Amino acid sequence: MTRFAVRPARESDNEALVELDRKCTMGEQTTLAFVRAPDFFARSKPYEQHTLVVAESDGALVGVGGLALKLLRVGGQLLKGAYFYDLRVDPAFRRVGVASVIEDALRDLVKQSEADVTYSLVLEGNVPSLQFAEKRGARPVRRCAVAILAPAEAPGTGRLRSLEARDLDRVSFLLERSYARHDLFPPRNVTGLHRLLKRTPGLSLRTWYGLERSGDLAACFGLWDYSSVMRMRVHRQRAPTEARVPRPFQGGEFAPHFLLPLAFRTPALLAKSIQEARRLLNDRQGDSMSRALLIPYDPHDPAFVGLGEIERFEFGIQLFARPIRRDVTLGERPFYIDPIDL
Repeated sequence: MTRFAVRPARESDNEALVELDRKCTMGEQTTLAFVRAPDFFARSKPYEQHTLVVAESDGALVGVGGLALKLLRVGGQLLKGAYFYDLRVDPAFRRVGVASVIEDALRDLVKQSEADVTYSLVLEGNVPSLQFAEKRGARPVRRCAVAILAPAEAPGTGRLRSLEARDLDRVSFLLERSYARHDLFPPRNVTGLHRLLKRTPGLSLRTWYGLERSGDLAACFGLWDYSSVMRMRVHRQRAPTEARVPRPFQGGEFAPHFLLPLAFRTPALLAKSIQEARRLLNDRQGDSMSRALLIPYDPHDPAFVGLGEIERFEFGIQLFARPIRRDVTLGERPFYIDPIDL
């Protein structure tokens, strides 16, 4: 077997990593293509603890993989979680052990961290990655989804306002109320929210909004401009899919915007938040790219039933997990699909 050197990624690797990502498009296997230029490392910046490693052959960069360590709630317990992401192998070096060498290096880091559970998200249709995850011992737990919605004209509620630092305590409360019973939810206290805002490209209090009811914050969402991390385009149209792709996304690149974090008192307020976010995107001025609202969700979460009434393009993601502690069970509760994991 060819030997590969594995080392931590460096900022000087950025150009080679962007080129590697460009070569790793999944062609006819998936509907979506992603554009990571100009900063491959922007994808990792929202994580407080993360590591990227690269594999080299004769000095050439041929693969990359990432690991983020997060405090997660699973079954009501606070556990150490490890998230695997951004596994890429140069097409000319596939099936010769590069991916395994990279994951072995990341698993060594997981052992050192004493994590309780590992997980990953794989785009539906990415057959090689799906097969690799199962081959390496991860269990497919649930098919989740990301809904892509077009901006829309909509009447405002009159109760939407930008958030301020003094609102973060209430935001933390709403997040706990919304997701305390969800597995893989990273609890967010006020200090953690401040740090998230500071390190996440494209997200700030200026892009965070709240809905009030009776003078109190009842729902909130951050309109995270993800085009600072990557852009997207639909690169394949099959007859069954074409009718479901909103017209703004049927050609060229579009700028994705995630709702981060989305918190609410009731499902009705969740639906109202989505309506307001689509209106805000519709009203935005600036670049000529179409804008899209992205909402990752677990279909087992009853709060997201209302999405079924909105025209959208949707792509599936398979959640894989591997509990390390024997007393950890996954799959019995709804999952929190963290936008920063995408």
